[in-house]
Amino acid sequence: MYLLFDCNNFFASCEQVFRPDWRRRPLVVLSNNDGCVISRSAEAKAAGIAMGEPYFKCKERLERMNAVVCSANFPLYSDLSDRFISILEQELPEVQQYSIDEAFAVVAPGVDWEAEARRLRSMIRRWTGITVSVGLAPTRTLCKLANETAKHNPQMRGVLALLAPADWAMLLQQTPVGDIWGVGRRLLPRMHALGIRTAAGLAAADKTWLRKQFGVHGERMALELNGIPCIDEEPAEPRSQIMVSRSLKEAVPELPRLREILCLFVEKAGRILRQEEMMASEVHVVLRTSRYEVDAGKLYANYSSTTLGHHSDDNREFAGAATRLLEQIYRPGYPYRKLGVLLTGLMPRDCVQPTFDCPDSAPSPLMEVLDKLQRAGHDVHFANRVATAPWKREFTSRCYTTSWDDLPEAH
Repeated sequence: MYLLFDCNNFFASCEQVFRPDWRRRPLVVLSNNDGCVISRSAEAKAAGIAMGEPYFKCKERLERMNAVVCSANFPLYSDLSDRFISILEQELPEVQQYSIDEAFAVVAPGVDWEAEARRLRSMIRRWTGITVSVGLAPTRTLCKLANETAKHNPQMRGVLALLAPADWAMLLQQTPVGDIWGVGRRLLPRMHALGIRTAAGLAAADKTWLRKQFGVHGERMALELNGIPCIDEEPAEPRSQIMVSRSLKEAVPELPRLREILCLFVEKAGRILRQEEMMASEVHVVLRTSRYEVDAGKLYANYSSTTLGHHSDDNREFAGAATRLLEQIYRPGYPYRKLGVLLTGLMPRDCVQPTFDCPDSAPSPLMEVLDKLQRAGHDVHFANRVATAPWKREFTSRCYTTSWDDLPEAH
């Protein structure tokens, strides 16, 4: 049996925990560069604010409805997520975190898990201020469906248990097949073309035919909808690429400034690479103007890549290759708004073998020292990168749980 705990409107809810005056008001959270909406309160959803909508397009509507606008505060969200997971791990035998705001729990039958789910929901609300929805079912796919149904149906008070076929038969008939976990944008048109419109239609389809049409993935979804668990937690596949890309808060036409920003992105990408104990052999650079530029003559986008010829984890090599690529694709006179670096050809550093051209395959000692200094809070970096972040976060809330200076005060 599976339980799925999902935090409702998680980023928006985190912002409201320490600001009760923001509750019951439309609230949106913007991406790192205040570019687009990445989380909405229930009131903002009801007002028609769409997920992923560019901020400049909905800014006037948000002002008219006196909405709260927040820049993403990931330290706060990450800390509250850790607290949410910690509560589950203390109370349940096997917890598997699925995302920053979701977690599955594998439980044995013989317990009134619906009552237990309501108790845990109340505990999480009391200890963190976050409201969660809980789905209970014999498979992960049905669990997802139960959770979504509980989230959007107030009569269920946040919890729905699907314990027997009679519990989910009517629900499958009412659920569009596109709402099923695992049916993506590519799969949906094919299912519609074959006459599968509802979850019940997918569950009733012949399993051999489904395997032929959609592979083992389609067959597994149908089995899961019939209460037969066949999607187990699989180990995460090794990362195949590391990308650091941002929209810039102001248009940057000058090559020297773009070079400094790119080196900052290279530094972050290299740090992620070393945290995962990987090395890379290929570097890619992306450069473009804004797709929303009014003057069509100012639209430009380009991309270039190169191979190092060996695997490395040294930011100096990545920065040198990246800046050469930038110089190749740069064209003067354009207001550039997007810049990014991509590291590929990844390999665990323990698997990298020396070659005749590169007999030293060991990780860079200098990078190890720099990473230790940065983890200790020291701002030590190469002088080739920009000193301040080239993106804006005008509406960032305080880090109430991770910074002594931001602790809330009561009077």
